[in-house]
Amino acid sequence: MASIRKLEWKVGGQQGEGIDSTGEIMTKTLFRYGYYVTTYKQFMSRIKGGHTNYKLRATEHPTRHAGDDVDILIALDEETLTVNRSELVPGAIVIMEGKDVNIAEVEDYILATFPLKAIATELGNPLAKNMIALGMTGALISLPVEEFYTFIEEQFAKKGKAVIDSNKAAVDKGYSLVQEHLKDHVKTLEAVPKNPDRLYISGNEATAFGSFMAGCRFLSAYPITPASEIMEWMSVHLPAVGGTIMQVEDEIAGITFAIGASFAGARAMTSTSGPGLSLKTEAFGLAALSETPIVIVDSQRAGPSTGLPTKHEQSDLYHMLFGTHGEIPRIVLYPSSIEDAFYVAAEAFNLAEMYQCPVFVALDLALSMNRTTTPRIDASRVVINRGKIVTPEEAQKYGEFIFKRYRFTEDGISPRALPGNPYGVHTTSSNEHGEDGYITEDPEIRTKIMQKRLGKIKTARLSRPYYVVDGDAPVMLVGVGSVRGVIEEVKARLAEEGIQVGGLFIQQLHPLPVEEIAPYLTDKTVITVENNYYGQLLNWLKIHFPIHASSHKITQYDGNPFKVGRVYHEVKELIQDVRRTQATHA
Repeated sequence: MASIRKLEWKVGGQQGEGIDSTGEIMTKTLFRYGYYVTTYKQFMSRIKGGHTNYKLRATEHPTRHAGDDVDILIALDEETLTVNRSELVPGAIVIMEGKDVNIAEVEDYILATFPLKAIATELGNPLAKNMIALGMTGALISLPVEEFYTFIEEQFAKKGKAVIDSNKAAVDKGYSLVQEHLKDHVKTLEAVPKNPDRLYISGNEATAFGSFMAGCRFLSAYPITPASEIMEWMSVHLPAVGGTIMQVEDEIAGITFAIGASFAGARAMTSTSGPGLSLKTEAFGLAALSETPIVIVDSQRAGPSTGLPTKHEQSDLYHMLFGTHGEIPRIVLYPSSIEDAFYVAAEAFNLAEMYQCPVFVALDLALSMNRTTTPRIDASRVVINRGKIVTPEEAQKYGEFIFKRYRFTEDGISPRALPGNPYGVHTTSSNEHGEDGYITEDPEIRTKIMQKRLGKIKTARLSRPYYVVDGDAPVMLVGVGSVRGVIEEVKARLAEEGIQVGGLFIQQLHPLPVEEIAPYLTDKTVITVENNYYGQLLNWLKIHFPIHASSHKITQYDGNPFKVGRVYHEVKELIQDVRRTQATHA
């Protein structure tokens, strides 16, 4: 019996058939078995019907990509096989719903049809066909059935012994079906050491957790895919510490409520996706001009307009970098992994209050909605810095009847008095103003206060504004967000062939740490890998670095994340083209 130490598995069917829950059970079981797991969910923008699938990749070592291939496919309808056929590896096994039991070798994979629903009905639970399929999967990789039992007992504890027993019986049936019909195709997924210092979380959950630990106590938002999970997580945990969550009537209310809460002294945020970001745009200016801290999480999806609401893209960079009328200070962050989503979100609140401006935290759907094995979060790394908030005693020392909330300072950051401070009374509005907050149109004051606002963020820095690997390589692959996982695997594959490339993963897009990353982009071949049409990341880098003649982009905007194989081949071709050109001019 062959042994394996990795698995790529997928289950697919019609939306509403429990595809997501089936995938979660399989993933959590393998996670508890000791494997690192990475997932990706494909689903349509509808409640019921339409193809959906759940992909998992289980490996001995950490990965940040759900993989290109499929070893075992659970197809609960024929469409699943049609849609996912191209991902099947030679020798893959497809377990598909059918009228009869039939095992056949088709092209280079095994097609095994079973009347799963009919078998489940005979067992007394028509809904248990998914559990039968899980049992078959477990048998095909020699997973001890007790691994499923433990999870079933926990998952259905509130539903009673009868439900637990029926689901165990369905799993048992799956094991017996494999022994009866697919015994020759069984492999052994080797046991690996279990490690309690790992988590299985999504980027949305990590972002919400990081915000919570940073002292965020107010979130106002409107539900929108793929950001809704942030609000859902906060709705469970914020009330327990006296925090407030508001599901508001629209996206404009989502940001303006948060601005109001922040003005009053709370650490506040709003979460959204592309269409909501558009609606919030005018309020960016209000927060920036009034120098009110606010954290805005943009979990990107494919646009424009309603676009592809449940699909992956990285096309909101321009909006976060340039959006709003007029010119405003802003900080734009983009974690490159799920664990960093926690730390970046936590730091975002410090930066918002230290620099008194909007801070954007960008996610993409692959990063935000999909769970991955991550290192255990180190909450001790979260340090709260509330910036220049002044106490009544400190404000009193200024001796001002009207507190100069927007006073000119050497670093451009003004002392901030919160409402209720008796010595910090001041005016705030959405109009241009002087140091005391009163409206003014004086050209000299306007010029000076614009310079103050826009200049104050020059020193803003994340603790880890970027990651670099092999920074001395002649070719540098650059990406943001979930693309990091693809680049890391492409780099490793090229290294096996003796081709040296580096990886640069930028987590602070604005203000861009130009001097720090210049050595990794200067006099090199730069290739950005990004999920948008224009190459928004590359164009942003071109503004800051003279890389126009030495840079290239690999883009994809079909609603899906990159596959490693495609990027590997394109990078290799680009490197060969560069070498040919250099040889011609030599």
